[in-house]
Amino acid sequence: MCPAYATCTNTSRSYYCSCKRGFLSSNGLKTFKGPGVECKDIDECSQSPTPCGPNSICRNLPGRYRCSCMTGFSSPTGNNWISGKQGHFTCRDVDECANPRSCPEHSTCHNSPGSYSCVCNPGFQSRSGRKSFQGLKEMCEDVDECASPRSCPEHSTCHNSLGSYSCACNPGYNSRSGKKTFQGPGETCQDVDECANPRSCPDHSTCHNSLGNYSCVCNPGFQSRSGRKSFQGPGEMCQDVDECANPRSCPEHSTCHNSVGSYSCACNSGYISRSGKKTFQGPGETCQDIDECSQKPPPCGPNSRCRNLPGRYECSCLTGFSSPTGNNWISGKPGHFTCTDINECLSHGVCPEHSECTNSLGSYRCSCKVGFTSGNSTCEDVDECANPRSCPEHSTCHNSLGSYSCVCNPGFQSRSGKKSFQGPGEMCQDIDECSQTPPTCGPNSSCRNLPGRYECSCLTGFSSPTGNNWIPGKSGHFTCTDVDECANPRSCPEHSTCHNSLGSYSCVCNPGFQSRSGKKNFQGPGETCEDVDECSRNSTLCGPSSVCTNIPGKYSCSCLPGFFSPGVWSPEKPEAFKCADIDECLQDPSRCGPDSVCTNTLGSYSCGCVVGFHPNPEGSWKHGNFSCQRIPFKCKDDVIPSNMQVQLCHAGAAVEPKYVSFCALMNATLSVLDNVCENKTTVVSLKSTAKRLDSVIEKTSKWSNFTKEETSTLATVLLESVESTTLAAFLKPSANVSQTIQTKHLDIESKVIDKECTKENETFKLKAKGDEMKIWCSTIKESESTGINGVAFVSFSGMESILDERFLKDLQIPWASSKKKLKMNSRVVGGIITGGKKDGFSKPVIYTLENIKPKQDFESAICVSWKPDVEGGRWTPSGCVLLEASKTHTVCGCNQMVNLAVIMASGEVTMEFTLYLISHVGTIISLVCLAMAIITFLLCRTLRNQNTYIHLHLCICLFLAKMLFLTGVDKTDNQMGCALIAGFLHYLFLACFFWMLVEAVMLFLMVRNLKVVNYFSSRNIKMLYLCAFGYGLPGLVVAVSAGLQPQGYGMYNRCWLNTETGFIWSFLGPVCTIIVVNSILLTWTLCILRQKLSSVNAEVSTLKDTRLLTFKAFAQIFILGCSWVLGIFQIGPMANIMAYLFTIINSLQGAFIFLIHCVLSRQVRTCCPPSPAPSRELAPATHTPPVSKHGSSPHGVYPPSGTGRIQKMHDQEDQTQL
Repeated sequence: MCPAYATCTNTSRSYYCSCKRGFLSSNGLKTFKGPGVECKDIDECSQSPTPCGPNSICRNLPGRYRCSCMTGFSSPTGNNWISGKQGHFTCRDVDECANPRSCPEHSTCHNSPGSYSCVCNPGFQSRSGRKSFQGLKEMCEDVDECASPRSCPEHSTCHNSLGSYSCACNPGYNSRSGKKTFQGPGETCQDVDECANPRSCPDHSTCHNSLGNYSCVCNPGFQSRSGRKSFQGPGEMCQDVDECANPRSCPEHSTCHNSVGSYSCACNSGYISRSGKKTFQGPGETCQDIDECSQKPPPCGPNSRCRNLPGRYECSCLTGFSSPTGNNWISGKPGHFTCTDINECLSHGVCPEHSECTNSLGSYRCSCKVGFTSGNSTCEDVDECANPRSCPEHSTCHNSLGSYSCVCNPGFQSRSGKKSFQGPGEMCQDIDECSQTPPTCGPNSSCRNLPGRYECSCLTGFSSPTGNNWIPGKSGHFTCTDVDECANPRSCPEHSTCHNSLGSYSCVCNPGFQSRSGKKNFQGPGETCEDVDECSRNSTLCGPSSVCTNIPGKYSCSCLPGFFSPGVWSPEKPEAFKCADIDECLQDPSRCGPDSVCTNTLGSYSCGCVVGFHPNPEGSWKHGNFSCQRIPFKCKDDVIPSNMQVQLCHAGAAVEPKYVSFCALMNATLSVLDNVCENKTTVVSLKSTAKRLDSVIEKTSKWSNFTKEETSTLATVLLESVESTTLAAFLKPSANVSQTIQTKHLDIESKVIDKECTKENETFKLKAKGDEMKIWCSTIKESESTGINGVAFVSFSGMESILDERFLKDLQIPWASSKKKLKMNSRVVGGIITGGKKDGFSKPVIYTLENIKPKQDFESAICVSWKPDVEGGRWTPSGCVLLEASKTHTVCGCNQMVNLAVIMASGEVTMEFTLYLISHVGTIISLVCLAMAIITFLLCRTLRNQNTYIHLHLCICLFLAKMLFLTGVDKTDNQMGCALIAGFLHYLFLACFFWMLVEAVMLFLMVRNLKVVNYFSSRNIKMLYLCAFGYGLPGLVVAVSAGLQPQGYGMYNRCWLNTETGFIWSFLGPVCTIIVVNSILLTWTLCILRQKLSSVNAEVSTLKDTRLLTFKAFAQIFILGCSWVLGIFQIGPMANIMAYLFTIINSLQGAFIFLIHCVLSRQVRTCCPPSPAPSRELAPATHTPPVSKHGSSPHGVYPPSGTGRIQKMHDQEDQTQL
């Protein structure tokens, strides 16, 4: 009948409804009928003023409301008061200051409506520095006023106290006001006159006052007890009798105190007088021990034990307690004895890991932390992830130490939004990434949501490097970028430019082109851009004397040959381009070159030469390579451009210090050419010129400091200067047309050929310094001389020591790489002719050169000529042949006019081509054999013993040494690299010989103990010590050698040790010593083997195995390097034979090692057998010696039969690898 929250009231004939308290009818009437009316809740909290009153919080409820007080207020009815309950709800201020714990100590609490504040008392400040604060977390700390020096006046001491401070004058001073303590700087401390007090000093003394102090001095006739002249205080006396000097004055356990005219005794600490007096006199009194432990409270304090001792007591703590002074503390010792509880929880390891320790008085207990469970006295982690219900669906459980966490899988998020959570109450819901802003897939893309992920695709006209339908988790980063159609060259036709736009593109023809359709912008390759021919449209486009050239897309203007335009042509400013005639003759440098005459014509020019020069027949001014040649000698300008070293000294700039000496000689030589070339009409004095050049040659001591390139350059310039000066003398002859010039270092004989050459077979001979040149008349005619015919012969003395065998260059000759075995044996000579042709003569020019030293029978001569164009200047045998060689002279025939000399090759040390070939072929064979031996020793496990390791190290050292020697001994281009190669070769070959010494010693030790069963006594030597010997000693030799003479590594012709300074003995010394030692040990070893074999009966000793054993022992001569001694005997008539033996044997040392230690070794043959049949010889190096047929112990004596001894030798041979 009535709606909810309404009360139905019955009447005599009807009824009526009325809403309950807190509700109002929807029609606004207090009473009503019918179901159409509802009772709605009245929101009392929205009324003003609120029904709960001020400083409260109102919350509406159905039909009522709830009142609560704000923080800092309270109601007598309590919080959460609901209308209808008893009492009247009013919020009153809470006085927090009524609670003494609201503020910390030394502070004052100030209450305010709804709050309060704490302020530190005067003399205190908060720890944080704030003036007002709340709570006990803050503290009021005392302000140390004494930290400020202005708090107290001078001559006073500041004493800080809790919340205050006080000043006290120092001893000897009083405050002006008379107060003992005071505050503030307004007070001052004045000096006290202690002498005004008669008690300041003792009797019989005089008092002397001073600032802040005083002193007492005994009067004449008195002396202070301490002996001091001045003192203070009544404790000192003047000439008093010390009764305490008598030990019987006071009893035992007491102290005597002397006074003026008297004394007193006082019991020591821990004792008391029998009468109870503190001080007394006389021996009748005694001091008795005080039992401190019987006192209450006990002197040791709680939780302690006290033990009385004579005159003192001892304190110890109970179990579970400790004192900072330690146990057994005795009174009188430093420190204060107190027993405090020992916190066992502070000690590491008291409780197991993942547990908590709780300390108690004198004990402790352990409990596992949350997430751990106890077991076997340890706390083990509980794996919550083992329960599948720990985390909801679409999530991953991560167990951690003592806890766990759930994380939603990628593409899902928790309902609460937390990244990690616990408990199944959470759920992981799918994330709709496509609804996010900005779009997940980025701009210009479409996104499709999937369970736990999403799919990205690009819009039309865009693409992604990852491709469409990209799903997170795939490789790459999805981004939609515009498809650049312009990247495809086929998008637009040729001669057009493509302009890309977002999702599209357009083509525009380049300037100078137009589209076939006439459109400016278009798409697709169907359109083409055609060139616009500007030159055909306007023939006068470029002006007169010009050429218009159409270019695809543009045109260009250029002047005809012989014309130029001052302005650069450009389509934007065509008026600036005008062609005018070029006067080529005004150009610098001249088109015709030096010493020429130039004639200008319209659009061209012509060239001619000045007097004394003629055009080069190989050039033409029409082809731009015209030049004038001086006939026929060179000047300085002809020498300078051809060489960088000459240009360095002629550059005009400051010369570097290291080139000063070189440039001085170079410029002195070039100055000779200046005098010859500058005055064309002056008669050339060949004599004076020769003297100047002689002075340059004389300075040979300076030449030795130059580099190889500088020496060859300076020598080339000098030789060319002599030739040019001699030719100049022919062209400008003096009175004596044929001259003979002789100086200390230079002889020249020149001869002018006029009418003397009438017969073809006629010859002319010219001599200089004991050398001779013979030339045929036909050769003079072939030289194509256009003026005066003249020949000259020059001989240089001392040049042979400068241009020595180091400058030999011919890679096709086998001995070219063995320059140490070559030597210069003649002076440097030169032939000069006036004709333009210098080589290719039909008849040779004959040069007879005097030998510096007589030629030996084993020496062979080589005729070499100087080639200035080969590496800056080198000797080469090309063009000259040896005609005759005697002890005193060498005759050479050359088809050219050259500077030449004779080089002697010593046959006793020269490596002929056959030896060169044998050495290289043998070395290669050794390298292959060494490689196979190394592989064999490494792969065969049954061979692994001390002997095979020694063989292995020797093979490795020999392989590296021979490989480096074969590939690097001739790498002399880089000086530092060559020195490094020489150093490594020094070390590797020394290491080879030291390992050969180890082999010899080990072989001797094993063979010497052949009769002994335990014959491997050498195994007591550790391999580490052998490696230290085999590698360490060579390294030490090399290090000492390099430290003493580092320049000894590397020579100009090979990367080896210097043989001229004695540095080679750093290698030969150790090698010769090792060869002697090895030879002695090997001879001794062979003698021992011979004795062993001779003791065997004749039948057994002829066995094949015995012969093989002897052969192996003899082969050790080659393996142990004893054959290197053959190198010493390469002298005299047997030199060739010894050289061949030395080369063959030592180049095949690796082959010998492989043959003896691998091919002929029983253990190696049984290591890789054709079938796995068992064999006695398969036993490793540590096999047990055979037992006799009588069953004797392995440590007994072997049977005396020959067969048994041969069997033992076989076993020994397998071990020692003879």
